[in-house]
Amino acid sequence: MKVFQAIVLVSLCAIPYIECKSVGDVNRSDGKADPITFTHFNLWTRNNPTSLQELFIGDIATLAGSNFDTSKPTKVFAHGWRMNGYDNDAVINLRNEFLAKEDCNFVAVDWEELANNINYYSSAANTQPVGSLTGDFLNFLVAQGLDVNQLHVIGFSLGAHVAGKAGAALNGRIPRITGLDPAYPGFSVENTDERLDVTDALFVDVMHTNSASLLDGGLSFPVSIGHVDFWPNGGIVQPGCILTGSDILAIATGCSHSRAYQYFAESINGGRFTSIRCTSYDDFSAALCNGNPQDLMGLPISTSALGDYYLNTFDAAPFSMG
Repeated sequence: MKVFQAIVLVSLCAIPYIECKSVGDVNRSDGKADPITFTHFNLWTRNNPTSLQELFIGDIATLAGSNFDTSKPTKVFAHGWRMNGYDNDAVINLRNEFLAKEDCNFVAVDWEELANNINYYSSAANTQPVGSLTGDFLNFLVAQGLDVNQLHVIGFSLGAHVAGKAGAALNGRIPRITGLDPAYPGFSVENTDERLDVTDALFVDVMHTNSASLLDGGLSFPVSIGHVDFWPNGGIVQPGCILTGSDILAIATGCSHSRAYQYFAESINGGRFTSIRCTSYDDFSAALCNGNPQDLMGLPISTSALGDYYLNTFDAAPFSMG
Protein backbone atom coordinates (compact mmCIF):
# COMPACT_ATOMS: atom_id res chain seq x y z
CA MET A 1 0.00 0.00 0.00
CA LYS A 2 1.35 3.45 -0.89
CA VAL A 3 1.71 6.00 1.88
CA PHE A 4 -0.76 8.44 0.38
CA GLN A 5 -3.38 5.70 0.08
CA ALA A 6 -3.07 4.96 3.78
CA ILE A 7 -3.38 8.68 4.51
CA VAL A 8 -6.65 8.76 2.55
CA LEU A 9 -7.98 5.83 4.59
CA VAL A 10 -7.00 7.19 7.96
CA SER A 11 -8.13 10.74 7.23
CA LEU A 12 -11.60 9.54 6.27
CA CYS A 13 -12.00 7.71 9.56
CA ALA A 14 -10.15 10.11 11.82
CA ILE A 15 -12.47 13.08 11.49
CA PRO A 16 -15.08 12.79 14.26
CA TYR A 17 -18.03 14.08 12.28
CA ILE A 18 -17.39 11.93 9.20
CA GLU A 19 -18.69 8.39 9.46
CA CYS A 20 -16.71 5.74 7.58
CA LYS A 21 -18.71 4.42 4.64
CA SER A 22 -20.24 0.98 4.48
CA VAL A 23 -19.86 -0.88 1.20
CA GLY A 24 -23.62 -0.60 0.86
CA ASP A 25 -23.38 3.20 0.88
CA VAL A 26 -21.04 3.39 -2.10
CA ASN A 27 -22.57 3.94 -5.53
CA ARG A 28 -20.88 1.39 -7.75
CA SER A 29 -22.10 3.19 -10.89
CA ASP A 30 -19.45 5.83 -10.18
CA GLY A 31 -16.76 3.26 -10.94
CA LYS A 32 -15.16 2.94 -14.36
CA ALA A 33 -14.74 -0.83 -14.39
CA ASP A 34 -17.59 -3.24 -15.09
CA PRO A 35 -17.52 -6.31 -12.80
CA ILE A 36 -18.52 -8.76 -15.55
CA THR A 37 -15.80 -7.50 -17.87
CA PHE A 38 -13.09 -7.15 -15.27
CA THR A 39 -13.51 -10.29 -13.16
CA HIS A 40 -11.27 -13.08 -14.42
CA PHE A 41 -10.71 -16.67 -13.31
CA ASN A 42 -7.14 -17.85 -13.85
CA LEU A 43 -6.25 -21.54 -13.67
CA TRP A 44 -2.98 -23.27 -12.90
CA THR A 45 -2.42 -27.03 -12.54
CA ARG A 46 0.59 -29.33 -12.50
CA ASN A 47 0.24 -29.43 -16.29
CA ASN A 48 0.52 -25.64 -16.49
CA PRO A 49 2.21 -24.66 -13.22
CA THR A 50 3.46 -21.24 -14.35
CA SER A 51 1.35 -20.34 -17.40
CA LEU A 52 -2.25 -19.44 -16.58
CA GLN A 53 -5.34 -20.50 -18.50
CA GLU A 54 -8.34 -18.21 -18.22
CA LEU A 55 -11.74 -19.79 -17.65
CA PHE A 56 -15.12 -18.15 -18.27
CA ILE A 57 -18.54 -18.55 -16.69
CA GLY A 58 -20.70 -20.70 -18.95
CA ASP A 59 -17.93 -21.41 -21.49
CA ILE A 60 -17.97 -25.20 -21.65
CA ALA A 61 -15.62 -25.42 -24.63
CA THR A 62 -12.86 -23.38 -22.96
CA LEU A 63 -13.21 -25.39 -19.76
CA ALA A 64 -13.02 -28.67 -21.70
CA GLY A 65 -9.93 -27.47 -23.56
CA SER A 66 -8.15 -26.42 -20.38
CA ASN A 67 -6.25 -28.49 -17.83
CA PHE A 68 -9.06 -28.19 -15.30
CA ASP A 69 -9.93 -31.63 -13.93
CA THR A 70 -13.30 -31.96 -12.21
CA SER A 71 -12.10 -35.07 -10.34
CA LYS A 72 -9.37 -33.18 -8.47
CA PRO A 73 -9.50 -30.83 -5.47
CA THR A 74 -10.04 -27.19 -6.40
CA LYS A 75 -8.52 -24.29 -4.48
CA VAL A 76 -9.88 -20.82 -5.22
CA PHE A 77 -8.06 -17.70 -4.02
CA ALA A 78 -9.39 -14.13 -4.01
CA HIS A 79 -6.84 -11.33 -3.55
CA GLY A 80 -7.21 -8.01 -1.77
CA TRP A 81 -6.95 -4.28 -2.39
CA ARG A 82 -4.32 -3.00 -4.86
CA MET A 83 -3.41 -6.56 -5.84
CA ASN A 84 -3.99 -8.81 -8.85
CA GLY A 85 -4.74 -12.45 -9.59
CA TYR A 86 -1.89 -13.37 -11.91
CA ASP A 87 1.56 -12.37 -10.61
CA ASN A 88 1.00 -10.98 -7.12
CA ASP A 89 3.18 -12.44 -4.38
CA ALA A 90 0.20 -13.92 -2.54
CA VAL A 91 -1.09 -15.67 -5.66
CA ILE A 92 2.31 -17.04 -6.64
CA ASN A 93 3.14 -18.27 -3.14
CA LEU A 94 -0.18 -20.04 -2.63
CA ARG A 95 -0.21 -21.47 -6.16
CA ASN A 96 3.27 -22.92 -5.80
CA GLU A 97 2.62 -24.39 -2.35
CA PHE A 98 -0.70 -25.99 -3.30
CA LEU A 99 0.64 -27.49 -6.54
CA ALA A 100 3.67 -28.83 -4.67
CA LYS A 101 1.42 -30.46 -2.09
CA GLU A 102 -1.13 -32.14 -4.34
CA ASP A 103 -2.41 -32.56 -7.87
CA CYS A 104 -5.16 -29.95 -7.82
CA ASN A 105 -6.79 -27.10 -9.69
CA PHE A 106 -5.64 -23.71 -8.40
CA VAL A 107 -7.84 -20.80 -9.49
CA ALA A 108 -7.20 -17.15 -8.71
CA VAL A 109 -10.06 -14.68 -8.88
CA ASP A 110 -8.44 -11.74 -10.67
CA TRP A 111 -10.39 -8.53 -10.01
CA GLU A 112 -7.44 -6.19 -10.37
CA GLU A 113 -9.28 -3.38 -12.19
CA LEU A 114 -11.99 -3.38 -9.53
CA ALA A 115 -9.58 -3.69 -6.60
CA ASN A 116 -7.22 -1.00 -7.87
CA ASN A 117 -9.20 2.09 -6.86
CA ILE A 118 -7.30 4.73 -4.92
CA ASN A 119 -10.62 5.13 -3.10
CA TYR A 120 -10.57 2.06 -0.87
CA TYR A 121 -14.34 2.17 -0.33
CA SER A 122 -15.04 1.78 -4.06
CA SER A 123 -12.89 -1.35 -4.07
CA ALA A 124 -14.63 -2.58 -0.93
CA ALA A 125 -18.02 -2.13 -2.63
CA ASN A 126 -16.78 -4.17 -5.58
CA THR A 127 -16.38 -7.22 -3.35
CA GLN A 128 -20.14 -7.70 -3.64
CA PRO A 129 -20.51 -8.12 -7.44
CA VAL A 130 -17.15 -9.90 -7.69
CA GLY A 131 -18.21 -12.33 -4.99
CA SER A 132 -21.52 -12.98 -6.72
CA LEU A 133 -19.74 -13.61 -10.03
CA THR A 134 -17.35 -15.97 -8.27
CA GLY A 135 -20.36 -17.85 -6.91
CA ASP A 136 -21.72 -18.07 -10.47
CA PHE A 137 -18.35 -19.41 -11.62
CA LEU A 138 -18.33 -22.08 -8.92
CA ASN A 139 -21.90 -23.06 -9.78
CA PHE A 140 -20.78 -23.45 -13.40
CA LEU A 141 -17.91 -25.73 -12.37
CA VAL A 142 -20.23 -27.84 -10.22
CA ALA A 143 -22.67 -28.11 -13.11
CA GLN A 144 -19.81 -29.46 -15.23
CA GLY A 145 -19.04 -32.21 -12.74
CA LEU A 146 -16.93 -30.70 -9.97
CA ASP A 147 -17.74 -32.22 -6.59
CA VAL A 148 -18.59 -29.30 -4.31
CA ASN A 149 -16.98 -31.22 -1.43
CA GLN A 150 -13.63 -30.79 -3.20
CA LEU A 151 -13.81 -26.98 -2.97
CA HIS A 152 -11.77 -24.78 -0.65
CA VAL A 153 -12.07 -21.01 -1.09
CA ILE A 154 -9.47 -18.69 0.43
CA GLY A 155 -9.62 -14.91 0.55
CA PHE A 156 -7.11 -12.32 1.71
CA SER A 157 -8.17 -8.91 3.06
CA LEU A 158 -11.03 -7.66 0.83
CA GLY A 159 -10.81 -11.04 -0.90
CA ALA A 160 -12.14 -12.69 2.25
CA HIS A 161 -15.46 -10.94 1.63
CA VAL A 162 -15.36 -11.97 -2.04
CA ALA A 163 -15.00 -15.53 -0.76
CA GLY A 164 -17.90 -15.07 1.65
CA LYS A 165 -20.19 -13.67 -1.03
CA ALA A 166 -19.24 -16.55 -3.34
CA GLY A 167 -20.13 -19.04 -0.63
CA ALA A 168 -23.49 -17.38 -0.09
CA ALA A 169 -24.19 -17.49 -3.84
CA LEU A 170 -23.30 -21.16 -4.30
CA ASN A 171 -26.07 -23.67 -4.87
CA GLY A 172 -25.01 -25.85 -1.98
CA ARG A 173 -22.50 -25.36 0.82
CA ILE A 174 -18.77 -24.89 0.37
CA PRO A 175 -17.05 -27.19 2.87
CA ARG A 176 -14.49 -24.57 3.86
CA ILE A 177 -13.72 -20.88 3.47
CA THR A 178 -10.51 -19.45 4.91
CA GLY A 179 -10.43 -15.73 5.63
CA LEU A 180 -6.92 -14.31 5.82
CA ASP A 181 -7.02 -11.05 7.80
CA PRO A 182 -10.47 -10.01 6.47
CA ALA A 183 -10.64 -6.28 5.75
CA TYR A 184 -12.55 -4.23 8.32
CA PRO A 185 -12.96 -0.63 7.00
CA GLY A 186 -16.31 -0.35 5.23
CA PHE A 187 -17.74 -3.49 6.84
CA SER A 188 -19.52 -4.16 10.10
CA VAL A 189 -20.03 -7.01 12.51
CA GLU A 190 -23.81 -6.63 12.24
CA ASN A 191 -24.19 -6.71 8.45
CA THR A 192 -23.26 -10.29 7.63
CA ASP A 193 -24.69 -10.03 4.09
CA GLU A 194 -21.73 -7.89 3.03
CA ARG A 195 -18.92 -9.71 4.83
CA LEU A 196 -17.57 -13.17 5.44
CA ASP A 197 -19.50 -14.98 8.16
CA VAL A 198 -20.16 -18.50 9.44
CA THR A 199 -23.19 -19.07 7.20
CA ASP A 200 -21.07 -18.83 4.02
CA ALA A 201 -19.54 -22.31 4.39
CA LEU A 202 -19.80 -25.40 6.54
CA PHE A 203 -16.53 -24.34 8.15
CA VAL A 204 -15.04 -20.84 8.24
CA ASP A 205 -11.56 -20.36 9.68
CA VAL A 206 -10.16 -16.87 10.09
CA MET A 207 -6.63 -15.64 10.68
CA HIS A 208 -6.08 -12.23 12.31
CA THR A 209 -2.65 -10.65 11.85
CA ASN A 210 -3.43 -6.91 11.77
CA SER A 211 -6.74 -6.67 13.59
CA ALA A 212 -7.52 -3.24 15.03
CA SER A 213 -9.06 0.06 14.00
CA LEU A 214 -7.25 2.19 11.44
CA LEU A 215 -6.34 4.72 14.11
CA ASP A 216 -4.66 1.92 16.04
CA GLY A 217 -2.75 0.78 12.96
CA GLY A 218 -5.01 -2.12 12.00
CA LEU A 219 -6.71 -3.11 8.75
CA SER A 220 -8.76 -6.19 9.62
CA PHE A 221 -11.66 -7.32 11.78
CA PRO A 222 -10.81 -6.92 15.48
CA VAL A 223 -13.45 -9.45 16.56
CA SER A 224 -14.06 -13.13 15.90
CA ILE A 225 -16.15 -13.78 12.78
CA GLY A 226 -15.47 -17.45 11.98
CA HIS A 227 -16.19 -20.82 13.48
CA VAL A 228 -12.58 -20.65 14.61
CA ASP A 229 -10.38 -17.55 14.77
CA PHE A 230 -6.60 -17.54 15.11
CA TRP A 231 -4.71 -14.65 16.69
CA PRO A 232 -0.98 -15.15 16.06
CA ASN A 233 1.11 -12.95 18.34
CA GLY A 234 -2.11 -11.36 19.61
CA GLY A 235 -3.39 -10.57 16.12
CA ILE A 236 -2.46 -6.88 15.93
CA VAL A 237 1.23 -6.56 15.07
CA GLN A 238 3.48 -9.37 13.92
CA PRO A 239 7.12 -9.93 14.89
CA GLY A 240 9.46 -8.33 12.40
CA CYS A 241 6.83 -5.70 11.50
CA ILE A 242 6.70 -2.10 12.66
CA LEU A 243 3.61 -0.70 14.34
CA THR A 244 3.56 2.34 16.60
CA GLY A 245 -0.02 3.33 17.32
CA SER A 246 -1.46 5.23 14.38
CA ASP A 247 1.85 5.70 12.57
CA ILE A 248 0.97 6.08 8.90
CA LEU A 249 4.15 4.53 7.56
CA ALA A 250 3.69 1.41 9.69
CA ILE A 251 0.15 0.98 8.34
CA ALA A 252 1.27 1.66 4.78
CA THR A 253 3.90 -1.12 4.75
CA GLY A 254 1.19 -3.73 5.19
CA CYS A 255 3.74 -6.01 6.87
CA SER A 256 1.49 -7.42 9.59
CA HIS A 257 -1.45 -7.63 7.19
CA SER A 258 0.57 -9.61 4.63
CA ARG A 259 1.75 -12.08 7.23
CA ALA A 260 -1.67 -13.76 7.01
CA TYR A 261 -1.12 -15.20 3.54
CA GLN A 262 2.56 -15.86 4.33
CA TYR A 263 1.65 -17.92 7.40
CA PHE A 264 -1.03 -19.79 5.47
CA ALA A 265 1.31 -20.54 2.56
CA GLU A 266 3.91 -21.92 4.97
CA SER A 267 1.30 -24.17 6.59
CA ILE A 268 0.50 -25.95 3.32
CA ASN A 269 3.66 -28.03 3.18
CA GLY A 270 4.65 -28.78 6.72
CA GLY A 271 4.76 -25.52 8.63
CA ARG A 272 3.25 -26.36 12.03
CA PHE A 273 1.54 -23.39 13.69
CA THR A 274 0.45 -25.09 16.92
CA SER A 275 -2.21 -22.98 18.64
CA ILE A 276 -4.03 -23.14 21.97
CA ARG A 277 -7.67 -22.28 22.58
CA CYS A 278 -7.79 -19.41 25.02
CA THR A 279 -9.83 -16.39 26.07
CA SER A 280 -7.16 -13.77 25.37
CA TYR A 281 -3.57 -13.31 24.30
CA ASP A 282 -2.68 -12.12 27.79
CA ASP A 283 -3.96 -15.37 29.30
CA PHE A 284 -2.16 -17.35 26.60
CA SER A 285 1.09 -15.50 27.30
CA ALA A 286 0.69 -16.13 31.02
CA ALA A 287 0.38 -19.89 30.32
CA LEU A 288 -3.14 -19.94 31.79
CA CYS A 289 -4.49 -21.98 28.87
CA ASN A 290 -1.81 -24.64 28.54
CA GLY A 291 -4.23 -27.47 29.34
CA ASN A 292 -6.74 -26.37 26.70
CA PRO A 293 -7.34 -27.97 23.28
CA GLN A 294 -4.68 -27.39 20.64
CA ASP A 295 -4.95 -27.22 16.87
CA LEU A 296 -2.89 -26.21 13.86
CA MET A 297 -3.46 -22.83 12.26
CA GLY A 298 -3.58 -22.86 8.47
CA LEU A 299 -4.36 -25.61 6.00
CA PRO A 300 -4.08 -28.62 8.40
CA ILE A 301 -6.67 -27.32 10.89
CA SER A 302 -9.30 -29.74 12.15
CA THR A 303 -12.70 -28.66 10.88
CA SER A 304 -14.15 -29.52 14.27
CA ALA A 305 -12.20 -26.69 15.94
CA LEU A 306 -14.26 -23.89 17.48
CA GLY A 307 -13.44 -20.68 19.29
CA ASP A 308 -10.39 -18.45 19.58
CA TYR A 309 -6.86 -19.82 19.34
CA TYR A 310 -3.56 -18.10 20.12
CA LEU A 311 0.06 -18.76 19.20
CA ASN A 312 3.41 -17.11 18.67
CA THR A 313 5.59 -17.11 15.57
CA PHE A 314 9.14 -16.25 14.62
CA ASP A 315 9.87 -12.85 13.08
CA ALA A 316 11.07 -14.23 9.72
CA ALA A 317 10.41 -17.22 7.52
CA PRO A 318 10.09 -19.99 8.43
CA PHE A 319 7.62 -18.43 10.84
CA SER A 320 6.17 -21.55 12.48
CA MET A 321 7.48 -22.67 15.86
CA GLY A 322 6.19 -26.26 15.60
